[in-house]
Amino acid sequence: MAVGGDITEIVFALGEGHRIVANDSTSVYPAAAATLPKVGYVRQLSAEGVLSVEPDLLLISGAAGPPAALELLEGSGVDIVAMETAYDVDAIIAKARTVAAALDAEQAGAEMIAKIEADWASARDAIGSGLDQRMLFFAAPPRGAPRAAGRDTAAQGIIDMLGGENVFADHTGYKPLSLEAAVAADPDLILVMHHHADLMGGLQAVLEHPALSLTSAAQAGRVYLVDPVTVMQFGPRTPAAVAQLAAEITGDQAQP
Repeated sequence: MAVGGDITEIVFALGEGHRIVANDSTSVYPAAAATLPKVGYVRQLSAEGVLSVEPDLLLISGAAGPPAALELLEGSGVDIVAMETAYDVDAIIAKARTVAAALDAEQAGAEMIAKIEADWASARDAIGSGLDQRMLFFAAPPRGAPRAAGRDTAAQGIIDMLGGENVFADHTGYKPLSLEAAVAADPDLILVMHHHADLMGGLQAVLEHPALSLTSAAQAGRVYLVDPVTVMQFGPRTPAAVAQLAAEITGDQAQP
């Protein structure tokens, strides 16, 4: 069993997807992964649900939880391989290497790692020195106040990969965002996940959001959509996806 969209994607990329008997709700890629039985959300697993499919091996993301469920699983006798939680290319490579070793697929793992490294080299070339910008990663969950991402988040990892500066790196995790705080932070550009923008009513609604509308970034239309799977899960496709995002940003910068 694989828990975490990044882990599931790695297993399939290794050519071992046929061995997965179930996964979690964040495992939506490739298409074959989306059709497998689900055992809940990665952070809210059901130990009973996991054990009901009788896995021999459990590959789990570092984001998996809750702790009580993990403790039950550890005491069940199931072989568990847990990944570290980190948000950079080294972490992606480490996950690929760990999963490949657990599945006795070292050769496929070496090929995957070589591609990840090549994609990241291409991404660095695309980014160059052109993204030395102050960035705000905006989150608008369906319930609760809009929030800004701080350090120790996947959002911070993406900003680091882009070579930018997180305007809210002085706090950990996500915190509520007011218009006053957003204006004071004065970001050069704003990042928001696709599905959050969709929930808000589209890109124009993001630009007009009360917490963002008076920022120079919103007024200049410098809001960019981020894919929650290819970019935010820190899987094998993330370096190439970051390169595409960087190209979009630098392309806009080049416009007269």
